Amino acid sequence: MTGFFWNIALGYIKENSYQELQQNGRFVLTTITQETRQAKRIVLPTQGASSDSLALEMPDLSQTVFSLRDGKIIIVKNGSEPVELTTDRIIVSNLKFTNMSYDNAPGTLRIEVDFDHFNPGSIPAYQSSISLTTTISLFGATI
Repeated sequence: MTGFFWNIALGYIKENSYQELQQNGRFVLTTITQETRQAKRIVLPTQGASSDSLALEMPDLSQTVFSLRDGKIIIVKNGSEPVELTTDRIIVSNLKFTNMSYDNAPGTLRIEVDFDHFNPGSIPAYQSSISLTTTISLFGATI
């Protein structure tokens, strides 16, 4: 009986860590999407290139930058202090922005990101990871 309840508890822990990954992933991609759609143009990565940073020129000519620092995705708006978009229990192992834009056309940006649940004790119940990919079409933004 004890083993049965222990398995239920471990399953609950695993499900919670996976849900936290999904929630962080959705939040990060939604934030990047909203900022990107408001942008005037993509500064970095350049057309046809990939980078672990995304720099956007906003309509007021300020810059918004997304990047990976110490396993966290950060946003910096117009040179202000960096703000972490991921929680302390999430580690970002990969962040890749690809500028898939064509000349004289609204920009297209592909985002790939891999999240891992923080697991300092290597406990199997806490081992979770998720990979998310999305593509954003920028209405009116240019490269």
